Parts: sequence; structure tokens; C-alpha cells
Amino acid sequence: MSGPVTTAAPPSAPAVPPSSGGARRNWIGWTLVAVVVIAALVGLVVIAGGRGQERTDPLDPENPGPAGTAALAAVLDDHGVPVAVARGQGDLLAEPRPGSATTMVMSETDELTESTARSFLDRARDADRIIVISPTARSLELLGLPILPGYSAGVTDAVDADCTLDGIAADDVVLHDTSGYRPTPGNTSPTTCFTIDDTSGLISVPATAGRPEIIVVSGLMLQNSEITRFDNAGVAVRTFGHADRLIWYIPDHNDGAVGGDGDEDSDIPRAVGPLVLLAFFGLLALMFWRGRRFGPLVTEPLPAVVKAIETTQARGRMYHKARADARTAGQLRVHTIDRIARHLGLPYDAAQATAALGDGDVATSHHQDPRLAPIVAAASRTAGLDPRQVGALLGGPLPQTPDDLLRFVTDLTALEKEVRRTP
Repeated sequence: MSGPVTTAAPPSAPAVPPSSGGARRNWIGWTLVAVVVIAALVGLVVIAGGRGQERTDPLDPENPGPAGTAALAAVLDDHGVPVAVARGQGDLLAEPRPGSATTMVMSETDELTESTARSFLDRARDADRIIVISPTARSLELLGLPILPGYSAGVTDAVDADCTLDGIAADDVVLHDTSGYRPTPGNTSPTTCFTIDDTSGLISVPATAGRPEIIVVSGLMLQNSEITRFDNAGVAVRTFGHADRLIWYIPDHNDGAVGGDGDEDSDIPRAVGPLVLLAFFGLLALMFWRGRRFGPLVTEPLPAVVKAIETTQARGRMYHKARADARTAGQLRVHTIDRIARHLGLPYDAAQATAALGDGDVATSHHQDPRLAPIVAAASRTAGLDPRQVGALLGGPLPQTPDDLLRFVTDLTALEKEVRRTP
């Protein structure tokens, strides 16, 4: 088993001293990089701003898609009822306080919290009426409504109103939605309309001293794709256009931070965010200012040849420092046999062999695994080596001195390379 043949690499070329022209080119390059980065950031901001105007959320009054309600908002505006969309509590508080000539509408209630529900009800207490579109069970609870979500198994496409309510006639017919609402058990104050199997498409909760009438309505009949069917449009316009003006509130996940009394109040001062950002840019500037300037490049011919024996020798020295020459040699041999066996497709129990190292005198013991013989034969045949030499290496006594350990590790490495190299 011979070691790898290496050739000495030619000496490195001398470094070329930097020139003023090279420094000037470096500054030009950095300037171009900065310009490209700034342009990319500006482009991303412009694209993000443009995409922010494309409303695709279901029941959104500015979504022209099939699931949106832009058609209803447009029809209301045509009938002289302007629709002001308030996205988040900040927009809602920026609107004039609604009075008896204003209808308040809420949709997309998933982001509603206890504080924003309380703020919304306080803001709308003097409104003409409140309409909540397809609220969740949690939203109904936060708004304090005696209503629960319901489900009807009706197979019909249409359902009669069968109720008396301002803006709704008893013979009005709208699209049936299997997902609806029902009053809480024992509560008879709400008025239910468009009902099948005790589940209604619209429920009106009468006004109290602290709030106006609240109407809960299923959103299916309001969608752009369904608004023209049956009496959907007429019922929607009469219900939503009950007053002279309409504010359409869409809760936002950042609403809790607007009023300062949200459910998720933070003890962290608001100035921390800008300060962290300022510190980041300051650190970035410091890195550019004090960062290491690399010198000129030095050419070096490739490939650079590294002797394989150096790795083996270093491994041997490490094991010798641990004062475990014999046991380490045994473990190395077990792992080498295991890799050779897997390469040759032969069975070998490495775990059992490793456990056997703890029995008896490790330094002088032989490898007694009966499955070693076919591995020795196959390895000898594959590598073209003497079976006795391979058998002594894989099954003979373990080395007892540092020099023997180094030679042992070298021979194991060379044997494995020969076995793997042979096709």
C-alpha cells in the first residue's frame, strides 16, 4: 500500500501594490452598488404600495371580485348613500362621529378584539343602526349579542323573508345560505328573517338605551356574484341604505395599538422601535467605516495538493494524547470494517463488535467475529491484496505503541481506499 504522490506547488506570485486608479474604481463600484440597492428598495416600495390597493378579501366593499361587495357599495352610492370605508380603528376614529343619519357596517370580523369591539360600540351608539356581516362566534360574543352561529340543511336555493322588519317585506325572497344565525335559547327579542331549520339569514336585535338596532346578516347574498339573484339587491339596498350615510368598518390586526387601551398593551416605549432602527443603520455605517480593507489579490496556481497522510497522522496524534491507543485502534478498525462491508454488500454487526472491545485484553485481542472471513476474502479480492495481510490487519492484534498505531491507521485508510477505488 503506497501513499499518494504529491508535487510541490510553485511559489506564489508577488503581490501587486495598489494604485490610485484601483481605489478610484473601488469607490465607483461601491457607488453603483448603493445606487442599485436604493433603486431596488424604491421599486419594492412602489410595487408593495400598488398591490396594497388590490382588495381581494371576501366581503370587502372595494373588492370587485366574485366574493367582494363592491357592487353593493356602488349601488348604495348611486342611490345617494355615500360609503366611507374605515380600515382599522384609526380610520374609524378619523371619521366624524356617526349620528342618527349614519349606518355603521362591520365586516371581516376575524381581527375584532375586546377593546376594538368596545370602542366600535361606543363610537356607534348614536348611529341609525349597526349591520354586522357574517360575524364569527367570537365576534358575536364580543359585541354582546344574544345570537349564535347556525346551520341549515335546506336544499332550496331561495328562502322567503317571512318577517316584518323596516326595509324588508314578508314576501321578499333571497338566496339561501346554509350558514346562518339563530337567537340564543330562550331569547325571543330578536326578529328573525329568511329562516330555514331555525337558522336565519338575517336577525335584528332591537335597540337599547346604550346602542342602536343591530342587524346580523349572512354575507352570501351580498357578494358581487350573487347580488343580482332573487331579491338580494333590493333587500340589501333597503337594509344598508336606511340612512343618509354609511361608514363601513373593517377591523385590522393593529387596531389594539391605536387607542392605547387595547388587549395587547405593551410596556415597551414607542421610541424603542425607531431607536433600534437607528442603531442598526449606525452599526452598518460603522462596519463600512472600520471594516477590514482587503489588500490586492495574490495569484496561486491550482490545485494545491495536500498529502492524505497528514490527516491520518493528525488523527493518530489526537488519539495518542487521549491515552487510548489500543481501544481507539479497535474502534477505528470496527468502523473501517463496517464501511468496507457496506461497500461490498456484506453483513457486519458494528455495534456488537464495538461492545466486544470492552471484554478481555483489548491490546492483544483478535477480532473473532465469524462474519469477518468473507469480508477479508472479498476485500482482498477487490483490492488485489494478499488475504493474509488483509486478515492480519482486520482481525489481528491491535497496536500497542504510538508508532504502531500510526502505521495501523495508515494501513486501514489505504485498504479502504483501495477497496473503494476498485470498480
